[in-house]
Amino acid sequence: MLKRLLGILFLFFSLVFLIYLLMPGPSSIHDFPKLPNSTTSSYEGDTIQVPDVAAYFSGNYRDITISFYSQNYQAKTKFFFLPMRLNYPPEDAFTKIKDQTQSTYLEELTYPFRDSLYINGFEPLENGLPRYRGADRIEYDGSKYDTKVTLRYYSSSLVSRLILWLGVNLSVFLLLYIGRRVIKNA
Repeated sequence: MLKRLLGILFLFFSLVFLIYLLMPGPSSIHDFPKLPNSTTSSYEGDTIQVPDVAAYFSGNYRDITISFYSQNYQAKTKFFFLPMRLNYPPEDAFTKIKDQTQSTYLEELTYPFRDSLYINGFEPLENGLPRYRGADRIEYDGSKYDTKVTLRYYSSSLVSRLILWLGVNLSVFLLLYIGRRVIKNA
């Protein structure tokens, strides 16, 4: 009876995990909307030179930006829960976004085993005061802005997700089999 119940639970969670992995989601950075009240950057490296990167100049600070993209990411994947939010040191922007990226914060929005959206913010002013010596508003195309937000999207292929699903199922099956044999021989 217990063996049958475990088998049913294993199949149920395996199916739920497969559905989670197969649900459609964004395929590129262009599936995400432009940050509200912002100007799209045309600087080199902020457009087509680096795949799946987009940058915006605006007055939207971290809380507004992260909330906006978190809700958008959830809407694109159609999950009933928000993506996981991970915080990184600003220095990691050089490797996670692109080389020579100025940063005051770096966050990752992710649905584990699927895709990730990195959000890098450069906010030289805090409450109207410079964060560091020489900090001033950002000037772009004759206008001044408080922030620059750079996004980078890392997608995963359907094939890689299916391979992951097979690997997880095989691992769980092997662990259950080995565990049962150990208990039987003990």
